[in-house]
Amino acid sequence: MFVFPRLQLVIAASLLSLSTAIAAPTTQPASTAPASSCKGDASGCPSWMPSQAQMRNTIADYFCELADQGRIQPRVKQLVRAESSPLNCGALGEEPGSNFVCGGEMRFIGKGSEIDTITFSPTLRYEEEGRIAFYVGDDEEGEQVWRVPASRSNSATCGVR
Repeated sequence: MFVFPRLQLVIAASLLSLSTAIAAPTTQPASTAPASSCKGDASGCPSWMPSQAQMRNTIADYFCELADQGRIQPRVKQLVRAESSPLNCGALGEEPGSNFVCGGEMRFIGKGSEIDTITFSPTLRYEEEGRIAFYVGDDEEGEQVWRVPASRSNSATCGVR
C-alpha cells in the first residue's frame, strides 16, 4: 500500500529535475508546440493526457490568478503577455483520472522584452467536468484540496487590454 505513494514521489521528483533541465526560455508559441504534453514511456504517457495547448493555457490561467491574488508579483514593467514554456508532463498512474505532473516555466513578458520566469512542477488532475485542477495542499481534516483556476481572459494582471 505504501509502495504506490512512494513511486508517485519518485516520479514527481524525477519530473521536477527534468523540468528544471528543459525549462530554458524559448520563443516557440503555443500554436506550434508539439500536440502531446507527455514524454516518456507508455505507462507515463497514457492516451488521456492533456495536449500542450490545453496544459499551457491552464498553467497561464493559474499563474495569472495567483498574480491577481497578490500571491506572486511578476517583476516586469508594463506586462504585455503571460505564457508557459513547452511542458513535460507525466501520469502518476495509467488509468484515466490518475493524477499527473507537468514541469516547465511560466514567463511574464513586459514591454521592451523584459522577462520574469517561474519554474513549476505542480500535481494536477482532471475534475468531473473535464477541467484541470491543481493540488494546493490539505485542509484541516487532512483532505486534499484541488483548485481549478479562473480564465486569464478576466485577469486584472494578464487580461487583454
